[in-house]
Amino acid sequence: MIKKSVKCLAFVCLLGLFFQGKSVQAEALTTKVIGNKNYGIYACLGKVPVKYQVRKKVYSKKKKRYVLKKVTKTKLVWKFGKKLANSREFKLTHIQSQSYKRYQGKRYYFIYVDGRAIGYVNEKAFARRKANVVKEVSLVNNPKDTKGFDVRDAVNYITDSHGSVVDKYQVKTNVDRISEKKPGTYWVTFKYGKAHAKVKVTVRNNPKEGMSAAKLKPGQGGTFAQTWYPQQLAYRGNYKAQVFLHTYWGSDNKGQKKAAKLTTKFYEPNSFSLLAGSVETNVRTNVQGLDVYGQDMVTTNFYGVGQASKDDANGRVILYRLNRVPTYALQYIPTTALTLPVWKNYVKQIRISPWIKLGHGQSVGSTGRYIYELANWNRAKKLRSNELMQIDKKTMLVKKIWTFKVSNGPIKYNRYFLNADVIDDNTILALFHNKSKGRYEFWRIKRNGDTFSAKEAAAVDGDLISNSSQVQGFTYNVAHKCYYIAFNDFLFKISDKGNLVNYYRFHANREVEGLASYKSKIYVAMNHRAEVLDSTMYK
Repeated sequence: MIKKSVKCLAFVCLLGLFFQGKSVQAEALTTKVIGNKNYGIYACLGKVPVKYQVRKKVYSKKKKRYVLKKVTKTKLVWKFGKKLANSREFKLTHIQSQSYKRYQGKRYYFIYVDGRAIGYVNEKAFARRKANVVKEVSLVNNPKDTKGFDVRDAVNYITDSHGSVVDKYQVKTNVDRISEKKPGTYWVTFKYGKAHAKVKVTVRNNPKEGMSAAKLKPGQGGTFAQTWYPQQLAYRGNYKAQVFLHTYWGSDNKGQKKAAKLTTKFYEPNSFSLLAGSVETNVRTNVQGLDVYGQDMVTTNFYGVGQASKDDANGRVILYRLNRVPTYALQYIPTTALTLPVWKNYVKQIRISPWIKLGHGQSVGSTGRYIYELANWNRAKKLRSNELMQIDKKTMLVKKIWTFKVSNGPIKYNRYFLNADVIDDNTILALFHNKSKGRYEFWRIKRNGDTFSAKEAAAVDGDLISNSSQVQGFTYNVAHKCYYIAFNDFLFKISDKGNLVNYYRFHANREVEGLASYKSKIYVAMNHRAEVLDSTMYK
């Protein structure tokens, strides 16, 4: 049974729409950024009819004179609906708007939070005329640099006078790119209207930084299996809400048909936004990368098929709390299927970054405080440095950017990594496929302040997959001291000495789009629809 107060609220909102329909100002769908000030969010806002009485002189035939008489009149008065939340409750969610109303000279925007229609809020709740950028960028000295650093990689967001995020490529800068060939300190300025900021960019001095040697004898591996190409099964799957767990058994190279098992941990929403608007404002869960640290799970997400393979690809990092995610309910985040209190409880446990540089998105790792993304392009042909983004978990903003290079001797033998895992805040393990020599190299990269050094940690002989399929996931399991490499639904286990231990095929006919490990657990992300599975892998 609907409560009377809910009926009254609905009636007020309907009256507001009827009497004030023309007051709604439509505009293009944009992303909004919640600021530091707290404002109420209301279910509706509009003019509603209110009855009132006035005394009016009327002629009385009976008394043959004018008398005062009470007369009931109706006037339209601005009314807010029920207060649903405060704006700062949604500071780390994804906010959108495409309309507003004016009241007492102020704009009140109707907002969508993580794709769900919520209500009206004063535009002062937004971060207006703000430029949030990385404060410092440290670039490696690379005499063979062919691209330079795109200064817009340092932008978290820039907003206009109404708190809408603007296209960072429309922002004025004093320089577009900074070459890594010439050491020195450079200041980059950003300006859009009254929003402005500056970034310090330093090109380090040592041109030999990152030079190393790939001289380890490869462990026993080989080339074993042929998998399908991604485009063969790219759209296979079910985008409808799932109500059953998936279980995939993996056969191994020793003949066991049930050697490993993957089971659904939870299903992700298809989106955290309206399914409209630009690439920047559209938050889809087309996952490319995955990492787990403690109860924090992060994914890298892109607008759609092919976006992650574009040069300078941007996307969003989403952080979930594994001990607070339900198996099925998050699928309904962008809908009204969940009650508001339940929905609010879920979205408060999920953090979404701005639209930031991610590269291909499959080199994501994390620690207790930070998320790291190696934002490299998976189709680069010319020599480039590796670009590392440090993202603060508390704010989901990029805090610092480094570039570094690794080479086997001279820089012409450059190692450009498409897959990496983070061990701690100063250590990365990265995977390099040396196609010319038919092997995979594992590199340990250490950071000391802003300086990087590299050492080959292991190598395994062979291409593992015979038809040159790209690696879809890579992780290092600290507990078992081994590497895992995923190709579609194949999972290879390599010892820390570089020897093949086993490989599994899960016959899921779905692409693996991210691989992570924490303690004895392995976590796998699959798309179509977005889903995270886990498995306990034994020594």
